[in-house]
Amino acid sequence: MALNPKRTVALDIGSSTVKAVQLRRAGRAYELEKFGFAEIYPTLDAKMTAADRRAAKLEAVRQALAEGDISAKFAVSSVSGEAILVRYIQLPEMPENELEGAVRWEAEDYIPFPLDEVNLDWAILGRSEASGQTKIDILLVAAKKELVSDHVAMLKELELQPAIVDVNSFAFLNCFEVNYMPPASDVVALLDIGAEVSSINIYHAGGSRFSRDITMGGDTVTAGIQQRVGCSFQRAEELKIKEGLPAPAGEDLDTDFGAETSLLDTIRGTVEKITGESLTEETPEFIASSVIRRIFQNLGQEVKRSLQFFENQSGLSVQKLYVGGGSSRTKNLREFLMHELGIPVEQMDPLRGIGVTGLDKQKVEKVRHQLGVAIGLGLRVFDE
Repeated sequence: MALNPKRTVALDIGSSTVKAVQLRRAGRAYELEKFGFAEIYPTLDAKMTAADRRAAKLEAVRQALAEGDISAKFAVSSVSGEAILVRYIQLPEMPENELEGAVRWEAEDYIPFPLDEVNLDWAILGRSEASGQTKIDILLVAAKKELVSDHVAMLKELELQPAIVDVNSFAFLNCFEVNYMPPASDVVALLDIGAEVSSINIYHAGGSRFSRDITMGGDTVTAGIQQRVGCSFQRAEELKIKEGLPAPAGEDLDTDFGAETSLLDTIRGTVEKITGESLTEETPEFIASSVIRRIFQNLGQEVKRSLQFFENQSGLSVQKLYVGGGSSRTKNLREFLMHELGIPVEQMDPLRGIGVTGLDKQKVEKVRHQLGVAIGLGLRVFDE
């Protein structure tokens, strides 16, 4: 269905924030016309019930729409998490009218849920030769019906008609593709680090070739600091932002960062240089630094395993990693991931090729790095 950009809002309803955007065409380019942002749990300090969390999300969406002066009737939004499964399969060449049945038949071997419990979608990525035969490369996506129905019910409660429900990692990839226009030969990985979920997507030859969600993000770090230090969620968040990851000194780049002694010495030395104070392992700052380091090392290992799996399956080498999302601005993250993965790492700019006119640029700039999914969803409005 053709969507009217003035009547459609792109909504990224994350785990901790809501981003609402409307884009418009400006010749052959795009401009950010309206923008709203709201925190879902601005005073979160204790466990909330599921009903409380849902109510908080609804209120945050209303605030984001009001802040952006957005009165749209249709919504393009997305979902993520363990209830989303993405698989890449190959089928022999066959008539188009037989393909859908073959995909559903094949899906039973790849989807670990009964097919009547999921919404199933698929797309042809292209064709390739294998053992002298032409194979159809297919992207298969399954989402638990319960997840999608809850998401749609929330939109309808906000008096929004769901036009498209996408997957976060694909929206992020869509944003990257429009902003960076990579050559078909490029093989790049995208890492969107959210509050509760981090999404990996590998882009090559005009599409996604690998996708995976990891239930680890910024709130994982904050909760770990809160537990270890014994402080409030807000105080843990402040420590996370202040401390970040230790800056790798030149000599540290050749050491084993996985070793506990090296880790402790690196953190201690970095913080002491900054503060001018001698730290013990009991200080909140030192504990926070060690928690941040450990969790991001775990995330780095998951990313590394994903890249290696893709490379082993495809015979291609990932050339570069682009990072985005709320926790992508963690101090020294880019250098840390470069060391862990051994490839260049760059902060993805969701507005690299998107104009910003008539808006509070300071407000947009403050959360620019978090807009990847929202911009990617906004671009879906213009799909032919």
